Amino acid sequence: MPGFTVVEGRLSEKYNHFEEYRFVSCQATATRLMGVIALKITWRGKSRSRSYYYQVIHLDYSEYGIDEYLEFECIPGRDDYASNKEDMNHYWNNFTSVMGGSVVEITADAMLRLIEMAVPLAADDIDREYDDRENSEFRHFALMRLGLMRDELAAQGVTSATCSPEEAMRAVMPDKLATCETINYFIMRLIDHDYDAAEMISTIPRSDMKNSPLAEPGIQTLIRSRIRKSSQSTDPPADGVSYPYRVRITTLGRRGYYHSSFVIYLDGDYKTRNAKVTQLDVGTLVKLSEYESAIQVSQKEYITVFQCPDKILDGFNGSYIAPLAGVEPAIVPNGWLYTIFKKDNSHVNKSDYRLGDDVYGYALLTIGGELILMSNDVNAITSLDNATIFSLYSPYLEVTGRYLLDHTPVFHTICHTAGVRFEDLIEPAGN
Repeated sequence: MPGFTVVEGRLSEKYNHFEEYRFVSCQATATRLMGVIALKITWRGKSRSRSYYYQVIHLDYSEYGIDEYLEFECIPGRDDYASNKEDMNHYWNNFTSVMGGSVVEITADAMLRLIEMAVPLAADDIDREYDDRENSEFRHFALMRLGLMRDELAAQGVTSATCSPEEAMRAVMPDKLATCETINYFIMRLIDHDYDAAEMISTIPRSDMKNSPLAEPGIQTLIRSRIRKSSQSTDPPADGVSYPYRVRITTLGRRGYYHSSFVIYLDGDYKTRNAKVTQLDVGTLVKLSEYESAIQVSQKEYITVFQCPDKILDGFNGSYIAPLAGVEPAIVPNGWLYTIFKKDNSHVNKSDYRLGDDVYGYALLTIGGELILMSNDVNAITSLDNATIFSLYSPYLEVTGRYLLDHTPVFHTICHTAGVRFEDLIEPAGN
C-alpha cells in the first residue's frame, strides 16, 4: 500500500504563507522601557507584487512574552482584501494609540532579536498572575507561526546573529531621556523584574537589582512616584560624584499595594540627558491597607454629564465628537467607554508621575441615556466639554451638570454598574 503525505492547505494555520512572500519592513513602537513593544511586519508577494502579508504583534517582557499575534493576507481582487487591510490597520492603530510611544522602523535582525528575547517568557512553566488553557493554546499557535517566519527569513539570509540584545533594545528606546524619565523608567523595569531593560539605563549589577528590597514583593506595577532633588551633602554618593534624588513610590503587586521610599543616584545632574542610575539605597518598604492605598492613588475627577435622547443612542458615532474620532469604544457593564490616550509618553517625565496620566480623558455613553465625560485634568475636561458642545450632536445633548469629585471618585463605579445613572450617585446639596 503506497504511503500518504498530509499537505497543509493555505487555510491551515500550519501552512507556511511566508514562503510566498519577501520581507519588506518592520515598524515598532519605541516603548521597550515600558516593558512592551508592538510590531507591524510587512511582506510583499514574490510572484504577485501587489499582494502583501502583515503581522501585528504585541510583545510583553514581564510575564507573557507574546500578548497578541495576528496575521493578515491582503491580495487585490479577493473578497476579503478590503476587510483584511482595514482589520490590520485597526489593530495596529489601537496598539500604537495605547502605548503612546513614537513608531520607528527597525531592521529585520533587530526585529528577530526582540522576538527571541520575548519567546522564553511565553513558556508554559512561567508563573503568571492570570493564565488559562486558552491563553496557553494561543501562545503555542503564535510560537509556531513565528517559527515559520523565522525559517523563511533564514532562507532569505536574515538571522538575529548580526544584532546584539543591547542593539535591538536601543532601537526601540527614546533617543534622549531626561532625569525624571530615567528614574521612573528604571523603577518600572526593576519592580517588573525586567532586568534586561533596567540594565540599559543603569550601571548597577543585575545581581544587586534582583536582590533589591524593591523587587522582593514580586512583579509590580508603578502606580505613582514622587521625585525631588537631594544634595550630595545630605545623601553622600558611594562614588563621590553621583547626584542623589529622594523618591517615594506606590506600587501594585499580586498581594496588594506597597509604599517605598529610597534615594536613587544618577551620574548626571538634573539637566543631563541619558544619565544612568548608579546607586539605589532603599529606606522603607511597607504593604498598604486598602484605605491607605486608596489615599495614595486617588485623583480628582472632573466630570460633565449630558442627557442623551434615545434617538442618538442607537447608532451613536463617536467620530462626530472630534476627540473621539478613531477611538474604538470598549463595552462595559453600563454602556460604551471611549478612552482617549495622549499621543506620547511625556507623562513619564514628571516629578509626580501617575500611571493613569497617559489618558487624556474618557467618554461613557450609558445604557441609561447619559454621555459622561471625565478627566483628571481641568484643561482636558474643558477641551472635551467644548468639543462635545460644538459637535454634530450638540442639538440633541443637554448639560445636566458639571462636577469636581476630590475624595470620592465615582467614574469607575458608573462604568461597571449596569443601569446606574450619575444622578443616582450624587447626593443633592443640603442632604
